[in-house]
Amino acid sequence: MSETYDVSPQALRGLLETYWGPHGWRTPNKLPKTPTVERALAAGVMFAEPWTTGHDDLVERAVAAAAALSAGEVGQAFLASLTSRRLDLRSALGSYAVARLLPSHPFQEPSAGNPCRLCGLYPGKRTVDVNVLNFERFKWGGVRRDDLEYLAFDLEQFTRAPKLDPTGADIEVGKHLLEVLRTSSTKTTSTSVLSTLRMVPGNKDERSALVEILGVCGVLETRDHPGYAESYIPSDERELPARHHVDTAYPACWWTGADGVNDANLAKFLPQLAA
Repeated sequence: MSETYDVSPQALRGLLETYWGPHGWRTPNKLPKTPTVERALAAGVMFAEPWTTGHDDLVERAVAAAAALSAGEVGQAFLASLTSRRLDLRSALGSYAVARLLPSHPFQEPSAGNPCRLCGLYPGKRTVDVNVLNFERFKWGGVRRDDLEYLAFDLEQFTRAPKLDPTGADIEVGKHLLEVLRTSSTKTTSTSVLSTLRMVPGNKDERSALVEILGVCGVLETRDHPGYAESYIPSDERELPARHHVDTAYPACWWTGADGVNDANLAKFLPQLAA
């Protein structure tokens, strides 16, 4: 496997086609033995073996991966993703924001059969299909915003990612994005705002992931439902709205235009966009 992975369309084709087709998700029982998959394996964007891991290992990997990075690095990568659609670079900011203050901890079980109250992981060994995680990372910029499996994987992979520097166009798009969020009507939600964010190239699902990332950074948070800028939010404190279908991850699922933009948290992670 190459040290720095290849993000060319030819390299990514095997990864994307394995899990997504004309009708949506594909769920293969094993990796197809095709030339495109072989190329993706050689390019470092697919993996021959899953992770076999558990709670303590995932906690330590996430903590270590976040400690090896800085807000400046992941913030620059996020900005560089805005016009390039390098969603693997965009994702890292969200994972870093969640993991940077994650405490090392043993499994904390409130009662038998429940997940760890701090991080949400269940006990015992598990097999993690890292190819699915990488597919989600490249397809949308990640969807498992506070899942430790994804956090550890995403941040470890970020160190292998070919980086881009943000351009003037990226900064312009970012400032336009923040201005729209700041001036949204009080009834605007994290879902309804997506149609107004078309200055960011991509589709609705990609923009939804972007809003979620700003949420975990505390840029789009509420007084009662903060992001992770000041402290790690334990799993059992991440309350979700009482509705049948919640489209957006905590805490962006609570955000409305009335909450505005937290400029102090914006300055922590994306100072180039701060007012």
